[in-house]
Amino acid sequence: MNKVPATSNNVITKNWGKLSLRTRLTAISVGIITLLLGISVLGTVSLLKTYLQQNTDSLLLQTASVLAQEDPTTIEERLATKEITIPALPSDYYIAFLDAQGGIYLGLVSAATQNTEVPNLEQFDVVSVVATHGTPFTAELRSSKHPEQKPEQWRLVALPSPEMAGSVVVALPVGLNNAIVRQYQAIGIGFSALLLAISALAIWLTISSALRPLREVSAAADAIRSGKIDRRLPEIEGKTEIALLNHSLNEMLGSIEGSIKARNATLDRMRQFVADASHELRTPLVTLRGYAELYRMGAFKSKKEVTDAMQRIESEAIRMTSLVESLLALARLDGESELQIVTEDLGEVARSVATNVSTGHQNAKITVTDSLGKKFDGSLTARFDEPAMRQVLTNLLTNAITFAGDKPIELALEQTATQTIIEVRDHGEGIPKQLRSKIFERFYRSDNSRNRDTGGSGLGLAIVKGIVERHSGTITAVETPGGGATFRIVLPN
Repeated sequence: MNKVPATSNNVITKNWGKLSLRTRLTAISVGIITLLLGISVLGTVSLLKTYLQQNTDSLLLQTASVLAQEDPTTIEERLATKEITIPALPSDYYIAFLDAQGGIYLGLVSAATQNTEVPNLEQFDVVSVVATHGTPFTAELRSSKHPEQKPEQWRLVALPSPEMAGSVVVALPVGLNNAIVRQYQAIGIGFSALLLAISALAIWLTISSALRPLREVSAAADAIRSGKIDRRLPEIEGKTEIALLNHSLNEMLGSIEGSIKARNATLDRMRQFVADASHELRTPLVTLRGYAELYRMGAFKSKKEVTDAMQRIESEAIRMTSLVESLLALARLDGESELQIVTEDLGEVARSVATNVSTGHQNAKITVTDSLGKKFDGSLTARFDEPAMRQVLTNLLTNAITFAGDKPIELALEQTATQTIIEVRDHGEGIPKQLRSKIFERFYRSDNSRNRDTGGSGLGLAIVKGIVERHSGTITAVETPGGGATFRIVLPN
């Protein structure tokens, strides 16, 4: 048979789990303090009770030992004249001299007490007294005058008295000791209750203060969930747990914010890229469609008109092909396709690209030089992806030819202990300072290059920047001494 689960335990656990962390910590702390205070009060009361009883027993024994050696017929006179010195007993003591059968021969009550009740000691014959061996003991004795009353507890010592063939009994009621214990117990409980209340308040405030950063974390999480990704937790000095937590969470939030901003920036670039690409492709497509419709309607009457139309169609097709290839190159860069970066001779690659570009532009004057402008025919070893680097140099040289015309262009190479520097210098119209950071944006054309015959697609420099950054390098545009533009590439060795 399956056992029925402990429902009460489940309910307690469930309700306990619903309490706040502050309440649970306070309850646990107060519970522990209550337990410790209870143990302390009980232990102290027990020690006090033992001490009072031992003190009483000592006084009883000393007094009984002195009186057992005295003659009861003269004891009162000798006590009055202080010929006999006995320990100072509490004010409600009772001393009795008994005969052999337990009858009271003489009973002495403290003169300072108003209590006239004395214990009934009839059962204390000599045999009973000897049986106690002089050890203090507690007995419940009825009053001699009012035997119908409830018995009262007394602490007694009984010793044989050789002077009268009887015994001497010294007794003290334990009520005083019990009253002292009860009074201390009440004081202890009251003080413990006060201390517990103060402790509970202090613990509650301390835990509330300690947990405040966690509430700030919760508030920050709510703010971030609502879109405030720049929300941060206060930085706390020191190396406390809360300080380390806030620092770690702030770093995490910073990383999340950076990731979100990067994602949003990527989406914005993608949307802009799609819009720009659509716009750039629309123009050649509209041109092609227009010439096709004109041809279909018979608008071209002569062979020359047909030839001109075909040349324009071919030109737009070439432009569209170049644009699509550039778009594919950017897509590959955005997709972070792997580059084969190996050690190559940059000097040989630079001369090869310069020759190829010069062949396609007969008026171009391209020279491979060192940083000082002297012709460079040597080798320069660097780490790069050769096809990608050829595209970078080709784009930069083609761009320089577009704006420099027949003026000379230098492809300068330099290498230091930590970096390789490539500069493409032209002596054309230059680039205004306010545009030097914008020219690497996709589809960007400066105002003086809006003409589609010279302006290109606006993707060449964006491709160059993407390739250079994939090589962990940088590219900047500066002014050429004497006028013109210089594109400076810095690659790490």
